[in-house]
Order: sequence, then structure tokens, then C-alpha cells
Amino acid sequence: MTDSTSAGRQPEERRSNSKLRALFDTAYTMIEPFFDPEQGWGGHSLEHLAFRVLRENFSELSSEEVHTIVVVAHRIYIERNPSRSSHLRRPDELRPQTL
Repeated sequence: MTDSTSAGRQPEERRSNSKLRALFDTAYTMIEPFFDPEQGWGGHSLEHLAFRVLRENFSELSSEEVHTIVVVAHRIYIERNPSRSSHLRRPDELRPQTL
């Protein structure tokens, strides 16, 4: 089996929601502090507040879209901050929040 990148071709883009991709960087900047252990309360992260902030700032997003952004942001935070993320639940443990 040949990897498409080794054959000189770009890998196929799997992400297809251009609306979420367009606003992700802004959304991530807004909610990243909620994953930071120094911003927590009593040793617990404030990641549940990320859902509320996104709903307030991006009212056009569905609950599923907000959940997708939080899960992706959560994974990115863990990848970028491996030594500062042991307090966080794993991304697959996050459940959609309803307001």
C-alpha cells in the first residue's frame, strides 16, 4: 500500500465543514483558557464554560457544531500542552452540553 504523500501527492482533505474551519481559530482563542489548569477552580477545569462562551458568541451554531469545536479544541490543547493537560478528561469523554 502506497501512502499518497510518498507518491508526491497531497493527502486528501478529510475535514469538510468550511463554516467551522473558518471560525475555529477565533473560537479556540476564546475557549483555550478554560482548559488551562491554572484557570481552574478547586483543581477542576472550567471546560464546561467553553460550551456557554461559544453558544453566546456564535449563536448561529447548532449544539452539535459547538460540541465539535470544543472536542477539537480540547484535543489541540492536549497536543500542544501535554505536561499541562493531565487534569482534563479525554476528548471522547466530553458530552454535548445543552443550555
